[in-house]
Amino acid sequence: MAKFALACEGITDQIVIENILCGFYKDYDDLDEEIQPLQPPYDVTTQKQKEGEFGGWEMLLEYLSEKRFRDDVLNSEYVIIQIDTDISEHINFGVFQKDLSVEELISKIIERLILQIDSKVVFYNSNQEKIIFAISVHSLECWLLPIYKANKTEKITGCFEALQRESKKIKVVKEYASYEKLSKAFLKQKELMKIVSKSSSLQIFINKLPKKI
Repeated sequence: MAKFALACEGITDQIVIENILCGFYKDYDDLDEEIQPLQPPYDVTTQKQKEGEFGGWEMLLEYLSEKRFRDDVLNSEYVIIQIDTDISEHINFGVFQKDLSVEELISKIIERLILQIDSKVVFYNSNQEKIIFAISVHSLECWLLPIYKANKTEKITGCFEALQRESKKIKVVKEYASYEKLSKAFLKQKELMKIVSKSSSLQIFINKLPKKI
């Protein structure tokens, strides 16, 4: 049984979440070996999505409504669901952002994801202790950006492009190896907690993690 299983938009999100977990639980030896990517399926050999499998937020939503997700929750200690909020106003998602604070937006996104989980079978309430939401506002790159640039105010838009400008030694491309390098600072708990204090949506995710595993 996996300690943590990951259901994310893409494999780049999976490795960032994995590094966050390994840094947060710094005293848990070999935690990386107990973290399992579920969606999208990941091929360790090629460091790419498994051939014939697909990622993206729409595939994540489809997965959350499937029996496969329910089985994965039952066969894991915790399942982390990650999604960016930049897609929330898409017609197939339907969460409008106007006048919402970061906290309110995250709550609305979680409500929408729970509706998706329960769209075919009522499942969430009886298993909610095992399900943790990692909602990145408005993209996961906004969690990475403070590693490379100290902004006076929190930046939540245009973070991918900003990360490309600010990361001088690591090329920022949507590939597993790139994001593994970009997020290595998260492996050090002290550095992780510094970054957490600069990102409200990352802070909300960290606060939802169990203190002991």
